[in-house]
Amino acid sequence: MQKAEREKFILKYLKKYDMCEIFSGIDLNDIDVVPIKKGQLICSKGDEINDMYFLVEGKVKIYTITPDDKRLILRFQKSLGIIGDIEYIQGTLVLHTIEASTDCMVLKIPFQTIRHTVGNDARFLSFLLDVVTRRFRAKTDAATLNLLYPVEVRLASFLLSTTTDGERPVYHEEAVGSSLKDIADMVGTSYRHLNRVIKTLCNEDIISRSNGKLFVKD
Repeated sequence: MQKAEREKFILKYLKKYDMCEIFSGIDLNDIDVVPIKKGQLICSKGDEINDMYFLVEGKVKIYTITPDDKRLILRFQKSLGIIGDIEYIQGTLVLHTIEASTDCMVLKIPFQTIRHTVGNDARFLSFLLDVVTRRFRAKTDAATLNLLYPVEVRLASFLLSTTTDGERPVYHEEAVGSSLKDIADMVGTSYRHLNRVIKTLCNEDIISRSNGKLFVKD
């Protein structure tokens, strides 16, 4: 990508997500444009990370691996998604594995560049605070649901939140189009048990299943 084309591409997304003022102190030469293919890992739990990623196209899934090698999807994230914010703030290794669910495009800015330019800027700090608090709220809701309710209720919550415009859905629209394996990982159950629950709900005429899709009937 030529320099002029690259800068035009970066500016397009900074304008799209209202980040021009937030990053006005950063030279565009310090921002990399990185395409990521579906299925590619952006980072893995325990990795050292030195850059902050801004997801401007596509969708990623964020998950952790339990001690008994089970995968638990914590959430899906689409543009504008931020990767590396917690690690930047706390100076830790990568907390969770992040994988591209679709072809993605990210803007990558080194932590060092951020610290030396906008790291103490009130606009940037307010931006980070908003990102972190919204994520904390969503994770708290999801954790509460997983602890207090059975799989049937968790699946129902997932289906409703991807088909309605509720004020505070636990699973957001980012999860639309997920595979049954991803849904099982997200609601904290096995693929086999999820299929049993779906079959039960179909027999009770609450949902229907057709051509690989689930439809809420009641």
